[in-house]
Amino acid sequence: MVEVSYLSNISWLSLLLLLGVIASILSLKLKIPQLLLLLVIGVGLGQLNIVSFEEQFLVSFGVFALVMIVFDSTSKFKLSDVGTIYPKALKLSLIFLFVNLVLFTLFTHLVFDGELTLSSFLISLLFSAMMSGTDPGAVLSIFADSKDVKVAKMLEFESIINTPITVIFPLIILYWFEGSLHAGDIIVYFIRGVMAGIGTGFVLGIVSFRLMRKEYLETVSPLLIVALALISYTLAEFIGGNGVLSVTALGIVFGWAVITHKSHLKKFVKIFTNFLTIVVFIMLGLLVKLPNNKWFFLNSLLLFAIYLVLRFVSVSLAFRKEFTLKERIFMSLNVAKGVAVAVIAFIILAKLSTPGLLSAQDAISMKQMLDLSFLFILYSVVLSTITLRFAKFFVQDIE
Repeated sequence: MVEVSYLSNISWLSLLLLLGVIASILSLKLKIPQLLLLLVIGVGLGQLNIVSFEEQFLVSFGVFALVMIVFDSTSKFKLSDVGTIYPKALKLSLIFLFVNLVLFTLFTHLVFDGELTLSSFLISLLFSAMMSGTDPGAVLSIFADSKDVKVAKMLEFESIINTPITVIFPLIILYWFEGSLHAGDIIVYFIRGVMAGIGTGFVLGIVSFRLMRKEYLETVSPLLIVALALISYTLAEFIGGNGVLSVTALGIVFGWAVITHKSHLKKFVKIFTNFLTIVVFIMLGLLVKLPNNKWFFLNSLLLFAIYLVLRFVSVSLAFRKEFTLKERIFMSLNVAKGVAVAVIAFIILAKLSTPGLLSAQDAISMKQMLDLSFLFILYSVVLSTITLRFAKFFVQDIE
């Protein structure tokens, strides 16, 4: 007999997909970014407490969505763009990461914790690492009609580059809490993650897409692309690499490869990724709990304002001469969060259910940071949506 929890997950998943499709239609009619409507639906359902999913299901579905979003995004990269934009986007990502890990960690600790213990400081560091990236699904959704503009391209490349960062650093801290990773192993873990991740994706892509160069099976080939993306992620993770980097490399190889009926494959991937994006962003909204405590709400807004200032400092350090002041402000305000942050949050939710992993005080602090993470997702998407409404004021050549 089928378990009730299984039926419950499938039933709610079907409802979320239906609501998401309706939201997508409304977004086209009202000319509102799809992402904002999906989050609003999720937040509304979340406040009613009528929809719930198991933590492991959320983690699995979130990872699946992240894999396909990253693959779909990187497969659209042009060789000319990679050579000119990638180094600059990497520079911005590294500067923003450094500023976040140093300054934003300090501000987070002062505003929300203040305990002078190593574990509480690491929890603040974990939150800062999660906030160091922008989400490719969110960025692509918000800039759907303006992807050829230089500023939009830079933000898109940045979101792809910093997604692995958003995943790697929080996981290092979580492994430290578990006791499975020691201080001396961190550099080795990081280097192995990068090398094994990129290597797995490139090797798998070169071999697989060479075999697909002339053969195309209408009912099989599109599914093979999805399978390769998932295999790339899981294989890299199994050998100690970073799965997101592996999928990134696979997507780049797919984008450059010569394959029969490639346009049909890309269309299938786009439709399939859109399905995952719709569901996962409503799920994100479900987990956003609007605070009853006004001080928590005010402190979260204060911290978000500090975050935006640090973002502007990072953008200015990276592009003081290449972009105008208005363009730098525009880039600073577009910091939409999404699936990558959600996946880490889902993993933390699962870890919190493990007895003895954290002390009582650390568990409270970790839960507080989770609530703050979901609020930051909401704040960032709302702000990016509003900013895009005034895009022509900031960027002249944007549509």
